[in-house]
Amino acid sequence: MAKKLAKSAISQKRVLDAAAKIFRDFGYAGTTMRAIADEADLKAGSIYYHYKSKDELIGAVLDIGVNAVTQRVTEALAALPPEATGRQRVEVAIAAHLSAIIEVGDYTLATRRVAGQVPEAISARNTRLRDSYGAMWQQIMNDAQQRGEFKTTASLTLSRLFILGALNWTVEWYKPGGRSVEQIARDFASFVLDGLSGGAAPLPVEFSEAATEPHDNPRPRIRSA
Repeated sequence: MAKKLAKSAISQKRVLDAAAKIFRDFGYAGTTMRAIADEADLKAGSIYYHYKSKDELIGAVLDIGVNAVTQRVTEALAALPPEATGRQRVEVAIAAHLSAIIEVGDYTLATRRVAGQVPEAISARNTRLRDSYGAMWQQIMNDAQQRGEFKTTASLTLSRLFILGALNWTVEWYKPGGRSVEQIARDFASFVLDGLSGGAAPLPVEFSEAATEPHDNPRPRIRSA
């Protein structure tokens, strides 16, 4: 029985990984169960063993993306000592979020691609997960501000949206072999947190170059090395 369960889990992962790639490339409307089966090198019937419909499958893909990030950040924060500062907590959360979305890159890109395309019920469920994750960030930043670590004039809601949006965009330009995820996380945390705390930090080259790109360019030519 254990071997059958193991094989089933492997098969399910193949389906999910294939689905993430197809949704990433063709969006929700352009994806078929047949295309996913072909990508997974499985018979079409094998997919229906795990997921009864495309809606059920896209829901699973969306949830995997946000759950992977939430779990990684939650575990990283839990590993910090109780006396950790707000800055340390945000630094750790940034590094954990970044490493997680790179690791599940196809799922992150699929989520970006199908945004606004999926049925309302699926979107609403996934939005609740994202809102819960965003609330965790908001609490970290609120606590830091209340302790006097962040400027009282700083808009923490706007800061949170900026941080998460910029981190999620990383999957569009990150390339293995360039600057490491750890280096990118440190640089990003430095200029964001120095701004929130009132310090001054130089903008990393990658981000300053992006700011010079024309607004109608859909993908900034940002280098990873």
